[in-house]
Amino acid sequence: MPILPLIADPASYRPCIQDLLADGEAVRDYWLGVFETHVNTWAELPVGDRHLADMPQWPALKRDYLEGLAALRANPGLRGRLSVLELTIYREEQFLAHGLPDPFVAMKRRADDTALRTLPDLLRELDALPRSQRGERLAHGLFAGNLFDMGSEAAVDAFRDNGLDFFAMRDNVRPRPWAVDDLDAWLARVGDGSPPYRQALFFVDNTGPDIVLGAIPLARELATDGIRVVLAANSKPALNDVTAEELREILDRCSKLDDRTAVLLRDDRIAVVESGCHSPLIDLANVSPPCCAAAEASDLLVLEGMGRAIESNYDARFTVDTLKVALIKDKMVAEVLGVKLFDPVFRFETPD
Repeated sequence: MPILPLIADPASYRPCIQDLLADGEAVRDYWLGVFETHVNTWAELPVGDRHLADMPQWPALKRDYLEGLAALRANPGLRGRLSVLELTIYREEQFLAHGLPDPFVAMKRRADDTALRTLPDLLRELDALPRSQRGERLAHGLFAGNLFDMGSEAAVDAFRDNGLDFFAMRDNVRPRPWAVDDLDAWLARVGDGSPPYRQALFFVDNTGPDIVLGAIPLARELATDGIRVVLAANSKPALNDVTAEELREILDRCSKLDDRTAVLLRDDRIAVVESGCHSPLIDLANVSPPCCAAAEASDLLVLEGMGRAIESNYDARFTVDTLKVALIKDKMVAEVLGVKLFDPVFRFETPD
C-alpha cells in the first residue's frame, strides 16, 4: 500500500517511537513482558455470553501466542523488524490463525449501545455551552473516551473501576495545564468560527465512548464550522478498535439521535474511509489508496489515541497542521515522553 502523502520527509519516516531491535534489551524485555502478561487480560474479556478463556480455541491460542513471543525473546530479529506495531500485528495474526478474527465484537457493540444512550445528553450539554468553553470540553471528552482501551492493562483496570460512566471519567481527567498542552494554540486557530481548513483527515481509535462520545462530537463541531471531516478507521479488527464498517453503522445510529449529525452526513460533511490498517498503531507508509486520496485533499491531520498519536507517529512531521491527542496509559510510553501515567497529551503542530 502507498505512503500517506502528508508525511514531510518520507525517507526518514519511522512509524514507532521505539525500535525494539535497536533501543536496547531493557526496552525489548519490557514490551515482550507487556504482551506476555496481556494474555491474562484477554482471558477475562467477554466474547458473546462467555469469556475468551471459555472458548474452545483458548488453550491452543494461548499456547501458540506465548510460544511465538518466547521465540522472539530468543531471536528478536525473527520477523525482520521488531516494534510495538509489529507485536500488535503478531497478536492479530494469532487471533486469525485460531479462527477468532474479531473475538470482541459483542463487547464492542455493547459499549457502542451504552455510549449511544449517553450521546443525546452530551450533545445537548455541548450545544448549550458558549463557544469559548466548548473547545476545552470537547478535548476533555476525547481524553475520557480514550480510556476505553482493551489494549492497555492500566486502562482496563481503570475502566473496570469506572464502568461506562463517561461523565465521571471526564470529570476525572487531570486539570490543565496538561503535560503536553497546546490546546490554547489550537483553539486560537479555530476559535472564531470561520473555517481555517478545507478538510480534516481524522484517524480514530476505539469503539464505545471513544468514538461515540469523544471523536464524533469533535468531528461534528469541525464539520459545523465548515470543515469537511474524513474519519479514517481500521480496515480490519484489532482488539476494541473501531473498523470503518462499524463506524458507518455507528454514524447512522448517531444520525437517528441528532438532527445536526444527520444533516452533516447527508451533505457529505462527515465521511468515512478505510485506513488499510489492522492494528492499534499505524504505519503511515502503508495505508490504503482511498486514505491517501483523502489525505491529498486535507489540510488538517488528526491522530487520536495512544497507539496512533504517541506510540506511532509522535515523532513524525507532516506538511499540514496536525493534532496528536491521547491519554497516556502505559508506563514505558509515559517514561519516553517524560510524563505520568494517565496524563493527557494535546499536541498541536504546524509545518516547519
